[in-house]
Amino acid sequence: MTTTDDDGTAARTDTRGGSSSRMARVRRLTRLPAPPLWLLGIVEAVQIALVTALAVLLPIIAMALADGFVAVDAGFVATLSAQLWSVMHGAPVILNVTVDAGALGEGVELPEGGWFQMLPMGLALIPLLLARRSGARLARGAYSGQLWQGLVTLVLTYAGLSAAIGALARTSAFDVQWPLTLLCGLLLVTVGGLAGAYSEARSWERLIGVDVEGRVERWSQSMRWAGSYAWAVCRAGAVAAVAAVVLASGLLAVQIGLRWMDIANMFQQLDPGVWGVVGLTLLHLALLPNLILWTLAYSTGAGFSMGTGTVVAPHAVEVGPMPAAPILGALPAGAGPWSLLVVLLPVLAGAVAGWWLVREGENHLDDWFSLRIPLRPVSLALSTLLLGLFTGLAAAVVIAAPLALSHISLGMGRMTDLGPHALIAAGMLGVWVAVGTMVGYLVTPAAHQVRRTRRSRPADEPSGPESPSADGGSEEIAETEVSAAHDGESLTASAGPPQSEPSPDVETGASASSAVTPEEPTETSTEEPRDEPPEDSTGGAAAAAPAGPAPRPRSSAGPRSAPASAAEVIPVGPVRPRSVPRPRRR
Repeated sequence: MTTTDDDGTAARTDTRGGSSSRMARVRRLTRLPAPPLWLLGIVEAVQIALVTALAVLLPIIAMALADGFVAVDAGFVATLSAQLWSVMHGAPVILNVTVDAGALGEGVELPEGGWFQMLPMGLALIPLLLARRSGARLARGAYSGQLWQGLVTLVLTYAGLSAAIGALARTSAFDVQWPLTLLCGLLLVTVGGLAGAYSEARSWERLIGVDVEGRVERWSQSMRWAGSYAWAVCRAGAVAAVAAVVLASGLLAVQIGLRWMDIANMFQQLDPGVWGVVGLTLLHLALLPNLILWTLAYSTGAGFSMGTGTVVAPHAVEVGPMPAAPILGALPAGAGPWSLLVVLLPVLAGAVAGWWLVREGENHLDDWFSLRIPLRPVSLALSTLLLGLFTGLAAAVVIAAPLALSHISLGMGRMTDLGPHALIAAGMLGVWVAVGTMVGYLVTPAAHQVRRTRRSRPADEPSGPESPSADGGSEEIAETEVSAAHDGESLTASAGPPQSEPSPDVETGASASSAVTPEEPTETSTEEPRDEPPEDSTGGAAAAAPAGPAPRPRSSAGPRSAPASAAEVIPVGPVRPRSVPRPRRR
C-alpha cells in the first residue's frame, strides 16, 4: 500500500500494525472466558486419576498379552488394576486367602489372612508429584484469597475418585475398604497440592488468606528472636534428616554392589521369565525408597525386622525363612565389630546440620546465655548442648512418619512385621544427630579460622627470595647486610679513596669528592631521577637524605650486584651538587 505526500513523493505504509490489531480483535472475540477455579480443580483431579490409572493399567495389559496370567478378561484386568491403584496410595486391605506352604519361599508358612498394608513409596511419588504440579498451576491462575476454591475441589474430587476405584477393587479375597482408600487419596493429594501451591505463591497470605508474616512482625523483639531460633532448629532437623537419608542411600548402594552375585543367583533360581523379571524389577524400584529407610534404621543401630521375632541390626542379625525376593540377597550375612561403624553416618548427618546452623547464624539462645553467664565456656557449652538436643528432636520428628510408612505387613503369618520400628529408629537417629550437631557446631568455626589463617599467611608473612622467611630470617638479614657492605666497598673504590672522617670542605659542600665510607651501608633507589634539579647552595641534597640507618636492601635473585653507574646510588653524606648528574628535563 502506497500514499503520495504533498511534494509528490510516494511513501509506503506498513500494514503489519493493522493486520496484527485485527488478529488480536478476532482472538478476543473467539476466545473462551477463563474457567472458574473450582472447575480447574476438578479438571486437575481427573488428570491425576487418569495418569495414575494408566501407570498401573499398561503394565498389566502388557503382561496379559504376553500370557502372564492364566485367565484374562476385561473384568480381571480392571479389578487387578484397581487393587494395585489402591496399594499405590497406601490403602490397607484385608486378605482372605489361603496360600500353600512354600509358595513365597522355602519354609514360609502363611496359615491365615489379615491386614495387608504396603505403601510402595516409589509408586506413591507419581500421584504426589502430579498433585504438586496441579497445586502450582492452580496458584498460578488464582488471585489472592481465591486459591482455596481450586484446592478444595481438587482434593474433594480426587477423594471421590479414590473411593470409586476402591469400591471397584473390592473382591472376596482382596477386601479393599473404600473409606480407607478415600482417606489415603485425600491425604496424598492434600500434601502434594499444598506443597505445589506454596512453591508457586511463596506467601501464606495468598495461600490461605492470612498474613502470617505481618502478624509475626507485630511480635516483640524477644518473641521474634525465639521464633527465628525455633524455625532455624526445625530446618536444621530437616537438613539432618535429608543428609541421613542420602548417606543411607550410599550405604545401600555399597551393600548391593558387594552382594550383587547373591541377588543375581536368586533371579536365576526363580527363573520367572522375561515378564517376571520385568515385574520383579518394577517391584524393586517401587520399594527402593522403603529399602533406603530400612537402611537408615539399620545405620542408627535400631535395625529392622524381616518377620515376627527377627532382627537385622549392626549388633545382631537373626532372620528366619523369608520370601524369595531377590533384593533380600543384599541383607548382611552377620554382625561384627566393624558393623558398628555404620552409626557414624547419622553422626555425620548431625555434623552437616551443625555446619548449616553456623552458616545460618540464628543461635539466639547462645546470645541469651552469653548475656547472663559471664564465663564464656559455660555459656557456650550450655547453648550448644541445648541446640544439639533440639536439632536431634526435630530430626526425629521429621523422619518418624516416613519410617512408619515404610513398614510393610503382608497380612499372613510371620510376614506381618517387615521393616523398622518407627519410634525406636527415630529416637536413635535423634540421639546421633544431637551428638553430630554439637560436634559440627563447635568444629566449624575453628575450621573456618584455620582456613582464613592459611589464606592470609602469604600476604602477612611472605616467603621466598624477596623477604626473609620465619625459619631462616636472621641468616638472610645477615647475608643482605654483608652484600650491602660489599656494594659500599665497590662504590667507594670507583668513586675515590675512602675517607675516615668527613672534612670541613665536604660538610660545607666544597669537597671535590663524594666518597662513601665502607662502614656505612648504602641505599639503592629503584625510582627514576626526579625532574627537579638538585639544590646547589647549602647542601640541600644532603638535607633531603633520609635520617637514621638505611633500610635493608631487597634482592630478588641472590646477592645484590653493584649498580651500573653512580647515578643509581643515593649517597648518605653531603656531596657537592655537581657530583650528582643533572637529569634531563622532559
